[in-house]
Amino acid sequence: MAYIYEHIRTQGFEPLHFEEHYARLDALSRKLFLAPVGVAPEVLKRAVAQALQQGGYSPRTANAVYVRCSSDSEVSVEAVELLYNNFSLRALRPQGYLCRVSGDLIVENSSAKEALLELNRAMAQISDEGVAIWADEQGEVLAVDGASVVAVFEDEIRFSRRGEGVEFDLAYTTSAKIKRPISKGAIMVDELRDAKELLCIDYRGVTALHSFDSHRYMDIMAEKIAARVAEAEQQ
Repeated sequence: MAYIYEHIRTQGFEPLHFEEHYARLDALSRKLFLAPVGVAPEVLKRAVAQALQQGGYSPRTANAVYVRCSSDSEVSVEAVELLYNNFSLRALRPQGYLCRVSGDLIVENSSAKEALLELNRAMAQISDEGVAIWADEQGEVLAVDGASVVAVFEDEIRFSRRGEGVEFDLAYTTSAKIKRPISKGAIMVDELRDAKELLCIDYRGVTALHSFDSHRYMDIMAEKIAARVAEAEQQ
């Protein structure tokens, strides 16, 4: 059955950026299922707290939930463990490999996207290839390991024009405090060897790639971007 989803981070049992997450779910439900999301905001908020409480998660640490809404309006909420108590640069630094994809639906939080992600990750465990860099037929990078992409070049930090998500949007806004030109535009496969850093952003934090096609990346700006988001959320 087709479904859409959001990962919502929490502080204790309180969801962060709840209104933005709910608006994204509702907009995607209307787009794909031609109907509003099948749960009221206050009901979903209670379900988030209940899922974390029943899972034995701490009310004093950062947590997350996976909210899934099906095409027949069924809604489920599942607790997800986070490794970091604040939005952070992840210790994991994978290498990337190119995976050609097509269709706009692949960048939406839908069952189609999750199916491809599961396939990529299963293949990575077998082949030790790292994470998939999704690129379309025109050579534009759409996502890395399903998450929205940022490339750091010598003269700019470029957020992908195809990027989406609460954390990605927050990172773009707060990165204005970094003393480097910030832009939003297409990131092309042909440019990846010119980039100083290649990173992706989602509810897990910022993931900085180690390398792609024998070209190695740094993680200096990745750490700064993660720190700006963490500071904004603590205010």
